Amino acid sequence: MSYESWDDRRPQGRTLPLVAVALGVVAVLISAAAYLTLASDRRLLRTEVARMEARVETLASRNEQLVDRLGSAETTLERREAGIAPLAARVLKSVFTVEAERSFGTGFVAWMDESSTYVLTAHHVVEGMFGSGVTLKRKGGGWQGELSAVDPANDLALIRMNGRPRGIQPLWQEAQTAPPRVGDQLLLIGSPFGLEGTVTSGVVSRVTKREIQTDAAANPGNSGGPALDKSGRIVGILVAGGAQNVNFAVPIARVCLKLRRCG
Repeated sequence: MSYESWDDRRPQGRTLPLVAVALGVVAVLISAAAYLTLASDRRLLRTEVARMEARVETLASRNEQLVDRLGSAETTLERREAGIAPLAARVLKSVFTVEAERSFGTGFVAWMDESSTYVLTAHHVVEGMFGSGVTLKRKGGGWQGELSAVDPANDLALIRMNGRPRGIQPLWQEAQTAPPRVGDQLLLIGSPFGLEGTVTSGVVSRVTKREIQTDAAANPGNSGGPALDKSGRIVGILVAGGAQNVNFAVPIARVCLKLRRCG
């Protein structure tokens, strides 16, 4: 009697399919690992690209800032090299010597309308005058003016002149009422002792709501003249002076209290 062994009775063709399945699983795992690695690499690459783009934008922004600073520095240097002569030449065309019956001073064209020119000055220069009788002089020419409004509390007055003398321009825009800062350069233009077209410069020494103090030189006849910053903006009207070049201007914003209706 013979016995067949169990091993002899196992199917011989099943080993190969199992090996194939195992290899397929391994291939799938390898592919999945490769895909995951590639996906991770792509994420890292995208992160790096985003970081580089942000860096480029930052550098571009800094470059623009540097260009702006360079342009501003060049403009400032050009203005310093040019000095105050061009500014003074432009403003002097619109500054007058103001002559009243018993005094004289300075006035400047503040604004104009279709038929009239309005000149700001100090009230004490024209105090006691009524209506016409004020003379405005510039470069040998003379024009008659009349008091249009006064503000004795702030030592300010407004003179109206018919027509528009050739070459004049208004020096003050009503929106420009910001005060200067201590240390800013200041120009005073006027007619000290009747010397028409005199320009002096100094700095702003002190600023309050009611006055601007400066060490720019001024003398009798300067009263009513414009005080300008280095960019040509009117910041005040000179009204008083003292020893050691301690002079005072009324802030231009106070014109809006009584002499002009400012929006």
